[in-house]
Amino acid sequence: MFISIVCRIVLVILITLSSARVHGQQASNTRSDTVYPITLARETFVDTSRPTKASPPFEGAPERRLDTWIWYPTQEDTEEQLRADGPWPLIVYSHGTYGQPDDATHFCEYLARHGYIVAAPAFPLTSRVAHTQLPAADVSDAGSQPGDVSFVIDSLLTHPQFSRMINADQIGATGISLGGITTYFLSFGLPTRDPRIKASAPVAGGDPPHASLSFNLGFDDVVPAPVSTPALLLVGDADIFEAAHGLRPAATYTRLDPPKYQVMIRDAPHVWFGNSDYVPSDNLNPDCIWFEENTGSRPPLCTERRPLIKPTRQKKITRHALLAFFDAYLKNDVNSLALLNMIDKTFEEVILRTEEPIGDAP
Repeated sequence: MFISIVCRIVLVILITLSSARVHGQQASNTRSDTVYPITLARETFVDTSRPTKASPPFEGAPERRLDTWIWYPTQEDTEEQLRADGPWPLIVYSHGTYGQPDDATHFCEYLARHGYIVAAPAFPLTSRVAHTQLPAADVSDAGSQPGDVSFVIDSLLTHPQFSRMINADQIGATGISLGGITTYFLSFGLPTRDPRIKASAPVAGGDPPHASLSFNLGFDDVVPAPVSTPALLLVGDADIFEAAHGLRPAATYTRLDPPKYQVMIRDAPHVWFGNSDYVPSDNLNPDCIWFEENTGSRPPLCTERRPLIKPTRQKKITRHALLAFFDAYLKNDVNSLALLNMIDKTFEEVILRTEEPIGDAP
């Protein structure tokens, strides 16, 4: 026991010393220890340079409308104090298939409370709350979604209120499921990549290139970008979505250049990464309920039963990983980098894979 404790202490010291610079940037002691009150704003951004294709019963439009939720830190004292604490990093959250901006508030609000502005658009043809009012998601429009995220970033950086609050050099992206795929291509694809993304955390995104080809997501002409954007892949080993469709998160991890992290949560299904906390009886995987409600049938894997992690525990690990990752690579905090590298020691349910760049290469 004593030897184990000593080894862990030495590991923290080595990580801290070797990370005097995080991803080629000067480190600072800026970990998100302060917890802020937050405010929710809603904005509508209209991109007149790109159309929204027809998807019956929606007839199409010459522009793309993005109704966007924005969580941001506030101060109960004065605006001057708020400005003194900012400007803040920006993170854009992308929802999944037929999702909505507020379907992962457990971590969007958590990030905002720890010193981030978090923006979440409703994509025109894949959100249940979009103005297009489609009865189901048209996933073939997913190829347009990285451009939507870039436009939201453009709009916030020129916004009369938010432009003063955002650090334009500290922008990250995350998303669940189809939103994880959107995040992947936003960060690692050409021509879909936005170079302003300095840290990328796809959640339960499987193998995006494989998914794109299998489900006609609209990324046919996208190729891998030769970049080393820091990546965090959050995956669950009880994810029916990935298993049923042959999506391989390990392939995604292998494809990316370092620095990269894969946090696999044992016995974690797909839907509990978001707000859902419904626990079916008899150890039925809750992913199976989603398939039944949205496709009318359950995948064959749903006949299997296995004990699952508690949804509250899965969410806690997700929040911990995302905050440590973004604090490390957007706020350049070496203590958070140490936390990220020890997440499998902090949570026994986690299997961690990681590779950091050799030397100080950006």
